[in-house]
Amino acid sequence: MSLREVGAAVSVLLGFAPSDALSAASSSKLNEVLMPNPFNRPRAVFMLEVTGEIPFVAEQANAMFNGAFKTKIVLGSDKAGIQLPGEEVSVISLDEELADFTDKEISDFASWLGGSYVVDPLEALNGELALPLASGATMSLHMSKKANREFIASLLALFHNSRRAVEMHEDLSQSTQPPAELVKGCFDGLKALGEQYGPECAAQKGLELLLVTLSKMFDSLQAAYKGWFFWKSPAQS
Repeated sequence: MSLREVGAAVSVLLGFAPSDALSAASSSKLNEVLMPNPFNRPRAVFMLEVTGEIPFVAEQANAMFNGAFKTKIVLGSDKAGIQLPGEEVSVISLDEELADFTDKEISDFASWLGGSYVVDPLEALNGELALPLASGATMSLHMSKKANREFIASLLALFHNSRRAVEMHEDLSQSTQPPAELVKGCFDGLKALGEQYGPECAAQKGLELLLVTLSKMFDSLQAAYKGWFFWKSPAQS
């Protein structure tokens, strides 16, 4: 799919008509996304762009999200324009950073992932995280290192903002005419790891941890929205 087709797919899933400029071939691709019921409009979409050197993302994502619709995105000059008519749309950003997060928030996040966080009793935000990966390995991150702290800060933002999206959805669903909901963001936490340790680290353990986090997030989102997701991995044009 092209970026333009991605934008059209999001518009349709939100319940709006795509651009009139969409070709017949592009329209047929939208039907693949909407199957088995092309008339179903969930009116809720989760979009996340992951930046950085991530050459193995497709293989690892396929293993974790094997029930999802998958497609490759052809990168080009087009932008993913989303058609949003004058109707009300609730937009939740996954990029909103946590201001001055604490050791407790890190510990809660580690527990949520089935890991642990050993707090430094002498200095805040100086402890060590041990987080399990899907491969069976454990990723250890000491918060004294700037790259590790930036990476964890990005994961914490995803974690908290996805919970905020669920809470917002529960409130909106009480309305007689709830609006369409777009949950979107860009995750660039892998860049910090890549710059500090090299791209291979970011593409392996860092990416594994991101996918584990996303998998648990999706479980919560699917339970709340009673929906499904399709995975998009980038491909060079």
